[in-house]
Amino acid sequence: MASVIPSGAFALTILSSFGDALDYVNTRKGGKTSLGSQLIYNLGTHWRLNLNLTHERMNVQAARLYTALVGQASVIYHLNTKIFLRALLQYYDYDYNADNYLVPVEPRFRKFFSQVLFSYKLNPRTVLFLGYADNYFGSPEFGLTQKDRTLFVKVGYAWIV
Repeated sequence: MASVIPSGAFALTILSSFGDALDYVNTRKGGKTSLGSQLIYNLGTHWRLNLNLTHERMNVQAARLYTALVGQASVIYHLNTKIFLRALLQYYDYDYNADNYLVPVEPRFRKFFSQVLFSYKLNPRTVLFLGYADNYFGSPEFGLTQKDRTLFVKVGYAWIV
């Protein structure tokens, strides 16, 4: 892991890992390599940008099992200490080597998720959330296609006993 922090407003982190791993689907030992990065940038006192990207590869029996690319981006705007607005995007792209699986798998799976969330703190123990989210899925047969969308309201309250 390496971190570079040139200023209080900016942080860049590079993560890497490699070694033994378990193929849970086929119950086999393999090797996994992962390389990831995170960028955090505070744009003044109200805005925060967060970007994450991870590339992972797993090999089992000297052959590739899968390759994954996972990315996430979020932008948060804090209007004040009680109100914030967040936009979130997530992307997953899995490329499977179907010949190296003991069970049938699709050779490719993609997912895209987006969410917009508004939060208002009524008092120190009560928070109101309003939001929108949607999911897109893709496979070799079809491109990314919207599966669902959700509008939601949530009230969180902390009880004192």
